[in-house]
Amino acid sequence: MPKILVIEDNPVEIETIKNRLKQKDYEVLIANNGEDGIRLAKKEKPDLIFMDMILPGMHGLEATINLKKDPDTKGIPIVALTVMDSSEFVATCFKEGISAFIRKPYDFNEIFEKTEKILGIQKRKSKKILISDKEPSVVTMVTINLMRFGYHVITSPNGEAGSIGKLDEQPDLALVNDTKSLNVDLAASVPLILITEKLSPDEIQKKMDTEGAEDYIAKPFSLNELIEKIERIFAQTEESRP
Repeated sequence: MPKILVIEDNPVEIETIKNRLKQKDYEVLIANNGEDGIRLAKKEKPDLIFMDMILPGMHGLEATINLKKDPDTKGIPIVALTVMDSSEFVATCFKEGISAFIRKPYDFNEIFEKTEKILGIQKRKSKKILISDKEPSVVTMVTINLMRFGYHVITSPNGEAGSIGKLDEQPDLALVNDTKSLNVDLAASVPLILITEKLSPDEIQKKMDTEGAEDYIAKPFSLNELIEKIERIFAQTEESRP
């Protein structure tokens, strides 16, 4: 269950946003000022912070700056809750690490949309994908686009997937056109998506069975098609965990 810290001093707004977030099955933590918010963020390590910009004592932007300077909390995305919308203020907030803005009065469709988008990116950043293909241009194209989408990408020299001992990091998924160069332990321990040429359904099924792959994607393919397959496999992996 994603954990969200709301730093807000208005009791009515606190109850409203807390109840609406809980309806979406988020765990909600509350702090009434910047100082308490910083302490709670360090202790609880929430997945996301909603920061009111006008708070008693420490200003919301000052609290943000403190959180972004701290190694324990700098990676937590922060969404500003604000009535201020001058271009100078917005530019300063982005410079100091604010991820997005929610302007008051709240539009909860906007809150939910931005929450899901930010948490989705954070979740992807924790996933490592190995990409290997005989065509360097394919490796480059997929790497750039997966990184833009938020994933951590691992490549091997010349695009070839070496043994697990030659990789600096253990991937969560391998996207390869040939599993022969994969270490047996690696091939057996991570989900595989095969990159194939245009093949008949029977040829594809035979290749998937032989290689032990969960799915395939045929060239030429779109980024959206690839992302859908990757996220479906990761979702199935999460569901299968005890």
